[in-house]
Amino acid sequence: MKTTRIYLTLFILITVYCSLCFSCTQSNDNKKNENTTDSDFNEVRVIENIPYRSGPGKSWLLDLALPVDDGNELRPAIVIVHGGGWRAGKKEDYVYRSMLLTYALKGYVTMSVEYRLTQEAPFPACIEDVKCAVRWLRANADKYMVNPDHIGAFGHSAGAHLVLMLAMCPPSAGLEGDGGWNEFSSKVNCVVGGSTPVEIGPQRAEIAKPEWWPVNYVSEKDVPPMLLIQGGSDPIVKPETVDNFVEKMKLAGHTDLEYIRLEELGHDVSYSTGLSITVPAMEKFFARTLMNATP
Repeated sequence: MKTTRIYLTLFILITVYCSLCFSCTQSNDNKKNENTTDSDFNEVRVIENIPYRSGPGKSWLLDLALPVDDGNELRPAIVIVHGGGWRAGKKEDYVYRSMLLTYALKGYVTMSVEYRLTQEAPFPACIEDVKCAVRWLRANADKYMVNPDHIGAFGHSAGAHLVLMLAMCPPSAGLEGDGGWNEFSSKVNCVVGGSTPVEIGPQRAEIAKPEWWPVNYVSEKDVPPMLLIQGGSDPIVKPETVDNFVEKMKLAGHTDLEYIRLEELGHDVSYSTGLSITVPAMEKFFARTLMNATP
């Protein structure tokens, strides 16, 4: 486990991402939005490869980024879950690493999670792992100055599927796993999903059990605020599946659901395309539901 400190002057190296595709895409009007939280921090402490459970698994690790100041106020947290089709990707991928640091500079405690890919362990191990990581965060909330009632999550593609399961899947589904920390909840308090596989087709029979997919939990009453981002030309996640999911959610009475559908864009929307729209929308959403939310 390695701890590093990143200062704002060194952070310029990371913000190459920002200048190309992240927060520098904001307009001046978006920057002035009252719900967008500007950074008061110029130093971030990063702790890498923290085990979030015991056992032989090589993927049970997470990275934390913590704003550095002299205060003792609890902070909201954002859990970041990488994509890659449940069989590729890693928490160190450039986009997720940049988000880890960017939001920490805004005052959030950020956490990027590794989980078992399907070649290491079949479904639903990936779901169980991210649930365990959130329980670990709540178990260590005091240590890292986290408000356990203000924990949000972001994921793209397969990562979006996993964070929606964090938001929607109750303990009664039997997907909490055996990682421990079971006295704590794995449910997040808000969620952002980009290019989200909300259901799976018959072509992936090995991962097609209905209880593994968010659409199975539309009827759940305790669903937190949600922002979904979808490309209308996505060849991987069919846009109509997300359209249908959103409609079902609204019919079930889930009113705090924002849906951004960018017609000409594909699977990388909110990841590397469409960011002039999606980045400020995400910042505003997390500010409203986490940073500025009342307990």
